[in-house]
Amino acid sequence: MKATQNNKTQKSSRKRRGKAAEGYSGPLAPTARGTGEIPVKSSTLREKFNGWRLGFSVDKELLLKIIITAVVLVFLVVVQTTVFTVARPFGCVPDLMLPFVVAVATLEKERFGAVVALCAAYMIEAAGGTEITLLPLLYVPVAYAIGILSTHNFRDSFPVAVMYTAVAVLLRGVITFIVALITVHGISVANVLSDIVLPELIVNVIFAPFPQLFIRLCLRPFRKTREEKISSVK
Repeated sequence: MKATQNNKTQKSSRKRRGKAAEGYSGPLAPTARGTGEIPVKSSTLREKFNGWRLGFSVDKELLLKIIITAVVLVFLVVVQTTVFTVARPFGCVPDLMLPFVVAVATLEKERFGAVVALCAAYMIEAAGGTEITLLPLLYVPVAYAIGILSTHNFRDSFPVAVMYTAVAVLLRGVITFIVALITVHGISVANVLSDIVLPELIVNVIFAPFPQLFIRLCLRPFRKTREEKISSVK
């Protein structure tokens, strides 16, 4: 009798444990084999794949902005290296890249501006649009500094654009002055200033608004969209 009661007690306890295990869905719930391993969901690999795929998603607005900026850059390079190498105002080739880079850095901040400045430097150097090949290397630090100032200190406005352009043109004049003294033998400081630096400054100041207005008009739709998004969030 005692053995029979023990068997019945063991069977009932096993049934209770089985029902409790079926109702338990915790991390250590027994599997079909009763091994106690953590079950792996079949959707885990699919979720990871979706995450990888989303990681390679392309921002259409950024892509369109890059294409437009590249087209404007190529156009300005062609104009500078064809039109202005033949028709030289005051005997100088105006630097269209510098105001273009200043405008891009002001609108799109330091990273985008520095990348565009680097591309502009290599393109204008390869096309031979400047007589001093090391001069385009000025574009990158100027663009990066202007981008940082536009982000943290000064908002985009007409006086700020004039200030950025004037400083960039003056820096180019300083570099031209130093390089001319080093490379041109037998020339005095007065001749460098009157024959090289001053005409270059005048020409760059006269033609600086055109590339700036051009790229600003091309990037204006993206600026409007960004402001609308910010106002809608507020």
